This record gives sequence, structure tokens and C-alpha cells, in this order.
Amino acid sequence: MMRNLTWKYIVNIGLLFTAFFSMCAQVSYANNITSTSTVISATQAFINHQTKVQQPQQNIVYHPTLGYMEYQQIWCNDTQQQSINNYQRFITDICIKRGGDLTNHWCTTSKTQQPLFYTVISDYEANNCATNQATIVQIIEVLPMLNKNPNIAKTWLQTAQRFGFNE
Repeated sequence: MMRNLTWKYIVNIGLLFTAFFSMCAQVSYANNITSTSTVISATQAFINHQTKVQQPQQNIVYHPTLGYMEYQQIWCNDTQQQSINNYQRFITDICIKRGGDLTNHWCTTSKTQQPLFYTVISDYEANNCATNQATIVQIIEVLPMLNKNPNIAKTWLQTAQRFGFNE
């Protein structure tokens, strides 16, 4: 009887340490993302860091005259809810590092309330996954060099409003 309790105690402590170090790794990983990288490239790296199998890279669609780029990625996983929670923590950290607040899937600058990016993540059924479980992330992000052209900046704001951004 005592041996079973000791074994359960050791397993529970191991699980707690694993969960704790996993959370620390997520935070430290977000801290390694520089402010010069795009949210899309950071998300691509995050997904590859989260999965055991390298995911095929999806194309980024650029809309230079509208001032934004968009991206969508699906990846197979066995723990959809955990993947979603990890991504939400990760993307919140990135938004804060960029001087923003994340509200209703939009990261906006804290001072001017201008939209920086939009992201949404959800469950996805994928027949080509071993468990048919996958996660999908979608991102719409302002182009990095937008501040150099006020006309495109205005167009980006109008486009963001069409995508649901409210000032």
C-alpha cells in the first residue's frame, strides 16, 4: 500500500514539474521573439516549436496597396485545447511586447489605438491527421513599413474596420 502511494506521489510531482516547465518555456519562447519580426513569422516559429512533425509552411498573402498581409496555418495535434491556450498566451505576450492590448482578437497600440494585427485560433477537423484533430490560426497583420506612407496607413485602417476593428 505504501509503495503505491509513493509511486502516485512521484508521478504527480513529475506531472506538476512538466506543466510548470512547459509554461516557463512558452513565456521564454515569446521573450525571444524580437520586435522586428512579424507576428506571422513568430507564429510560424511557434507552431513548429509546438509540434513534433515539421508543418508545411503556408503562403503569406501580401496586400501592399491595402497595407496588410494575411496568413492561415493548420496543424495536427492531440491536445487542441492546450494548443489554443498556449497560443493565446503566446500571442498576448507578443502584443504586450509591441506596446499593445489584445481585445476581441485585435492587438492595438495602447497609446493611439491603431490596429497592429488580428488573430483567431480554433479547433479544426482534418482528415489527414492521425486523430482528425487539428488547430487553425488566422492572422491579418499590418505591413511592417506602413508608417512611411500615410495614404496606405489610412487604407490599412479602413481595411481593418472592414474586418471588424472598432476604434
